[in-house]
Amino acid sequence: MKPGSLLIPALSALLITSTIVIVSCSKNSSCESSLKLESISTIVQVNDSMRASFKFTGCKALSNGTFWSIRTRINQLPPTDSSGEDTLSLQIPAFSANSGEITFSLPWQGYLSETATENDTFVFKFFVQTPDSLSSDTVTSPQIVVLFQ
Repeated sequence: MKPGSLLIPALSALLITSTIVIVSCSKNSSCESSLKLESISTIVQVNDSMRASFKFTGCKALSNGTFWSIRTRINQLPPTDSSGEDTLSLQIPAFSANSGEITFSLPWQGYLSETATENDTFVFKFFVQTPDSLSSDTVTSPQIVVLFQ
């Protein structure tokens, strides 16, 4: 079985199971959207996942919005097995709170492991977009090292 053949089912399952937990119902007089990276896996072991946790604020405008992830590969050598789109989006469900938490996970198998000869190194950019196309600030991750063995 080709390593990338599990990409679509694995990625779909992880995106579907990614959770958004609403943690606050406080009122906010400023309706600017804000996204803050709380934690992220900077080293991803074989057959594990990169996990990131974010806090967001933005009134109720983020309800039914979109969470975006943009992957940039910074290795010198090209990948031996390109693993799909670099830009991923995840629909944010409807909610009534002014702030909350987003937990995001990407699988090592297929999506993050693009080479069988060296570790992969990525930088990710994340942002949230409201249904009316207003965006939060963009968060850039530190370097994420994906181990090949």
